[in-house]
Amino acid sequence: GMMGLLDLKSDWQTAQPPLTGLSQVADLPAVSLGTLWSSYDKLWLYGGEFSDDPDEPALPNSLWEYDIASKKWSEIADPHTVAGPNSQPAGQNVERAAEGAGYSVAALGMGWYFGGHLDYYTTPGWSKQVPRLYLRSFLEFTFPGQSNPNIAAGSSNSGGAVGSNGAFRNITEAGIQDTAGFTERADGILIYVPGFGEMGVLLSLGGGTDKTFTQMNVVDVFDIKTSQW
Repeated sequence: GMMGLLDLKSDWQTAQPPLTGLSQVADLPAVSLGTLWSSYDKLWLYGGEFSDDPDEPALPNSLWEYDIASKKWSEIADPHTVAGPNSQPAGQNVERAAEGAGYSVAALGMGWYFGGHLDYYTTPGWSKQVPRLYLRSFLEFTFPGQSNPNIAAGSSNSGGAVGSNGAFRNITEAGIQDTAGFTERADGILIYVPGFGEMGVLLSLGGGTDKTFTQMNVVDVFDIKTSQW
């Protein structure tokens, strides 16, 4: 894929947007259905799946950081979790998921990826004979240099700003998240609503698996400060 810059300070025709190509690094993965989290000066590429035509087996997971001012990519290889409320323990490998719901809030210094799936095109060593695994896990990423009250004491860089690699929490059992009615889902969206709770809430809308689809008569709400669905 390519990354392009579009100058929004000038008029342009929708049929011919004046995109300027930006330099990429050879190792940057060509993936789709991941997310691009954004702060005021950086972007982070998380997740996504490799090509199925032509067939492109998945590479080990890395987080890719783009510095907007210098126009340079850098790799945060082999990310692992830190601990916190309703999270998996510290030190666990962060998997690459695809087709989940990604969102970020620069003012909070955080991004999220909810649900999605794992399969041969996301995960090294996955057999094509093993069915796709749909997820209801909730991945939280605290941007480098930002603080997060939910990073547990004793975790890397807790109590203040996280380090240059940022910090991941994998939230899996939060409120209704581990109940049967809280379904696995891909293809949904997240929406941030400020003003509720101390840090705002996220709404999960839509999504499903290859067999079921989440109905819009139920909207799952995640409170960011309490890490609770």
